[in-house]
Amino acid sequence: MSMDPTKLERAHLVLADGSVFPGHPYGARGTTTGEAVFTTTMTGYQEVLTDPSYTGQIVTMTAPEIGNVGVNAADAESVDGKPHVAGFVLRDASPIASNWRSEQTLDAYLAEHGIVAISGVDTRKLTRHLRDNGSQNAAIGTAPVEELLRRAREAPDMAGLDLVRQVTPRAGSPEHHVVAIDFGAKKNILRCLVDSGCRVTVVPATT
Repeated sequence: MSMDPTKLERAHLVLADGSVFPGHPYGARGTTTGEAVFTTTMTGYQEVLTDPSYTGQIVTMTAPEIGNVGVNAADAESVDGKPHVAGFVLRDASPIASNWRSEQTLDAYLAEHGIVAISGVDTRKLTRHLRDNGSQNAAIGTAPVEELLRRAREAPDMAGLDLVRQVTPRAGSPEHHVVAIDFGAKKNILRCLVDSGCRVTVVPATT
């Protein structure tokens, strides 16, 4: 029985406080930085990946197995259909994508969109650490731990960053006019307004 070559590769998630979480590279290869956070949602990993409110953040999934139903274009939350997370952390990556709606594996989807991710992480330990110590910057990659720590500590603080302009969607409808102030609006919210007969103008929250 041959071993999955990705399991022979090593990657690390390193928090700015020096905490190190080993794992395996997943998705795109490289290094990424962002604010490490977690989500306790049990389903909908694609919705999490494409949720504009996660822009600039490395999201940890607390559900143990991720990727088992693959990815499809219909489930994206963002208007452009692309993932907005800075990085992705998971415990067990499903080796198969088994669902009639699946168009692509999660691994291939992340690689296509340049999202650096890490699998095999003790996400329970990481989540407890973030819960007890608060969200903080982190780095993911196959580079030496010392390099990842430096990158994490040099990453810009999320506070004060103008991320709204990066995620502001545009939508429209010919009837009632609704002005939405965007703090990271999900596509489904705008879609519901449009389905209700509204013309939607999205205004960045900073204006």
